[in-house]
Amino acid sequence: MNLDLNQILQEIQQTETLEQIEEIRKKYIGKKWIISVEFKNMKDLSPDERKEKGQFLAKLKTEVENAIKAKEDELYKKQIEEKLNNEIIDITLDGVNCQEGEYGYLLGFRRYIEEVLHSMGFVIENWNEVVTKYQNFYSVNIPADHPAVEMQDTFYLEQTDETGDNLVLRTHTSSWQNEVMKKYGAPCKVMLPGKVFRYENTDASHDTTFWQLEGIVVDEKDKISLAHLIEFLEKFFSTVFGQAVKIRLRPAYFPFVEPGFEGDVSCPICNGKGCSLCKWTGWIEVFGAGMIHPNVLKEGGLNPEKYRGFAFGLWITRIVAIKYWIKDIRLFNSWDLRFLNS
Repeated sequence: MNLDLNQILQEIQQTETLEQIEEIRKKYIGKKWIISVEFKNMKDLSPDERKEKGQFLAKLKTEVENAIKAKEDELYKKQIEEKLNNEIIDITLDGVNCQEGEYGYLLGFRRYIEEVLHSMGFVIENWNEVVTKYQNFYSVNIPADHPAVEMQDTFYLEQTDETGDNLVLRTHTSSWQNEVMKKYGAPCKVMLPGKVFRYENTDASHDTTFWQLEGIVVDEKDKISLAHLIEFLEKFFSTVFGQAVKIRLRPAYFPFVEPGFEGDVSCPICNGKGCSLCKWTGWIEVFGAGMIHPNVLKEGGLNPEKYRGFAFGLWITRIVAIKYWIKDIRLFNSWDLRFLNS
């Protein structure tokens, strides 16, 4: 089959609705569709032909995925703007039909997650959003020369701590692992929910402010292992999504855990068969996890020769967006009552 990139890109640009762009996604990059089928047909080629065609298809798939994502963002933004222009609200009118307030998407789901973890023996802790560089970086084994420490990735404040370092807006809820270990010692099971802040460009899947939840479990070495982490994650996410899900761990580097993993759950919408939500892979990335690094335990006042623990971090904002099919996470911070009341 002749796959012409320019022709495909032209087809993408000519779409006028989100439904049309979804059909194009299915047509070209779904599990059983054109590009995927071409990959499968490579088995009949010679080694040299497979190499050449493999490189071509990989580049083609990346270009098509990027073009679809860009067009989808454009159409979604256009849809929101049309709603804003067509739905006029007169803010000078007296309030009518006032209703009692209720939890929004994020807070409601956060409370639910907290209840699940509380039922599993976790204690809830809430800490400051403004922290020191030591708390945010050094106490969790992030060295001074790590890119995250640079000002282009982190919000620095004018205020300083007793060492003269500028305070920062926490970039992750891991920033209070150190304080929690010093407070509770071992054994302990603690969850740390809260907002975190990143200095980055925003789009439909990225924002400067979002919600995370960190959890740590620490005990004596012979009472905790990687197997306990996997068992816990399967039980936790199956409860959260209201159905049995599978867990997939992929090796990843995080300074505060060793070994570290990026984690996927089998898509609760299609049960792992492939759909638009999981981009036809059957898996959704929703957490990071690993065994707490010995240096982090040591900084928290615990002897790594005696104690061991695991940590996991959830991007609550992403999970809520997945659960409720919200395609632009910036809506959570928009204060748009039409979204909040939907």
